[in-house]
Amino acid sequence: MTLNSKHNNKKELRIKFQTPPALKRDLLLLAQERNITLSALLRLITTEYVKRNKTP
Repeated sequence: MTLNSKHNNKKELRIKFQTPPALKRDLLLLAQERNITLSALLRLITTEYVKRNKTP
């Protein structure tokens, strides 16, 4: 996993990671079912995960 720090003036960073083709296909299908982009789906998944699992 790498963080793209070229755009320091933005409030968002790019995170890249590799995944098996089958997982990418499944995620793309979930995104298409919800009429959202893959990036939006991954933001939703990670945001919910962090909310549920952060320590008090």
